[in-house]
Amino acid sequence: MRLLPLLFGFCLAFTAHVHAADIAAAAPGPHAVGSTNLQVTPPTDKPLIDYLNGSKDDAYLPAILTHPQAVPQLQVTVPAAAPGAGAIADKPQPVVLHILYPTPASNPRPDYAFPYKDTGDAVVPHMQGPSDEPLLADPAAKYPLIVYSGGYNTHGLWHLGHLKLLASHGYIVVNLFHGDGRAPGYPESVALRQAGVRAALDFVLRDPVLGPAIDRDRIGASGASAGGLTVLALLGGVDPKYPAHNPRDPRIKAGFGLVPFMGTSFGVGPFAVDAWHLGRDFEGLAAVKAPFFAVYADEDKSVSPDAVRAGVRRLGGPAWAVELPGEGHLLSPAAEREAYSWELTFFDAVLRGSAEARAKLVPGTQVSGGGKGKMTFVGAAR
Repeated sequence: MRLLPLLFGFCLAFTAHVHAADIAAAAPGPHAVGSTNLQVTPPTDKPLIDYLNGSKDDAYLPAILTHPQAVPQLQVTVPAAAPGAGAIADKPQPVVLHILYPTPASNPRPDYAFPYKDTGDAVVPHMQGPSDEPLLADPAAKYPLIVYSGGYNTHGLWHLGHLKLLASHGYIVVNLFHGDGRAPGYPESVALRQAGVRAALDFVLRDPVLGPAIDRDRIGASGASAGGLTVLALLGGVDPKYPAHNPRDPRIKAGFGLVPFMGTSFGVGPFAVDAWHLGRDFEGLAAVKAPFFAVYADEDKSVSPDAVRAGVRRLGGPAWAVELPGEGHLLSPAAEREAYSWELTFFDAVLRGSAEARAKLVPGTQVSGGGKGKMTFVGAAR
């Protein structure tokens, strides 16, 4: 791994006299964005959201795809030995992917307006037709890859604008429609998410066009809320109750978590569900050696800011945390933009090896244009 031997010497070397430079506010990058097919035929039997999120009566996205053969789809099997596998153990589950990538500005393929309005961005850019292959900005280039895992019971369109931003900055992005609503229970959804991300990486790295264009030493993972937990698990975060099971995927070199879920208990008394997947004291995070960056909200009622602060301090590798004051679990548009600014800087530093980006990951740095976030933790590998 040509990048990691030099990673984060700066993390050990920063001192109080380091001058922090502002981070540019997130804005579209230099590339147009292309995408795989995601055309659907709107259902008439139940709301479209049931197919986007999945439901326990077997509604899920593949049933309404107009050109299913053109859409990246997986059959994901959760091993019976995986914690939480439960009723879906060894039973293949469909998972739909949406892949975004840098494309030439001259790409003639039209955008597609996804027929769902309850989302911030429903325009699928330069979408491939049923027989099209990906059209990369530079077919000879090697691009870094980011695999994305969204929040619990959300769907890929929730995150579309965010992931288009990443792709416009030169990243190939794989977005999973987790379909959490299909799972018999929360533990099964956690297990399926982890298996789904691994299978998504297998798929994209085998793709005849995208696979050769991916720099395999520069693969990152990003996630929001429950997706942050997925990222931490795939970086090596373990459940102390299952010491023999390590979900780490060594292909993933760094992770970013937006309001990352670190653990809690749902319900009360005999109906409580233990969701301390990393240990009640977050001791399972000591096994995470890869760089991780967390952005969290100080008024979050769904993901405890105290848990994020404590969890980040237990990480076994380079780690950063930025707190967004006055924000809850669902961030304001300004706070979202600020979070994405930190994310781009982090991935440019750790995946691209940008010295300019690395120099900004120090206390005192702010996002230009009125950013309110403050860095609350910078730590180096133990």
